[in-house]
Amino acid sequence: MNKKTDKKTDEKTREYEVNGNQKLTLPLLSIHQLDIAIDEEAERFVKTVIHAEGTFGFPLIGMCDKHGLIFQTIDATSAHVLLVINDNSVLDTLAIFNHIYNRIGYNLIIDNMTVLRPPYPDDADETNGENAEQKPSQAKREDEIINEDLSQEIKSTQLKTDVVGMEVA
Repeated sequence: MNKKTDKKTDEKTREYEVNGNQKLTLPLLSIHQLDIAIDEEAERFVKTVIHAEGTFGFPLIGMCDKHGLIFQTIDATSAHVLLVINDNSVLDTLAIFNHIYNRIGYNLIIDNMTVLRPPYPDDADETNGENAEQKPSQAKREDEIINEDLSQEIKSTQLKTDVVGMEVA
């Protein structure tokens, strides 16, 4: 088998090698999902929201909350998939976006810079909770950082005796 044949096979199975040598396989679209993907409103969303001129170069972080994906728009017709939450509904959504991009002649890049990560436990099903990563507590993490910084600062400015014999902080 040559490289061209392998690439065609990968496109048919919709399998991509992503960061960490992981495989991301896009599911086949159901009839309902196909209806969404061919809808003019979906095309308009890609063209006017994702590929709005002011978004070029910036990661679209807001997509993560709603879609479980982060795209980075490169130009008027290309976007790079930066993050995919490994969840069936997110993979379905990515498959819909992939179909829209292919249909309108745009490029949706999924490659070794795309990160596939498990969902947070509170976002995952109860059965999937054991294997999922723990979501860091933002408040706890900030407190730990502040405490570390304070302890380092105190160590660096330990009490010292000045020339007159008084302690100086």
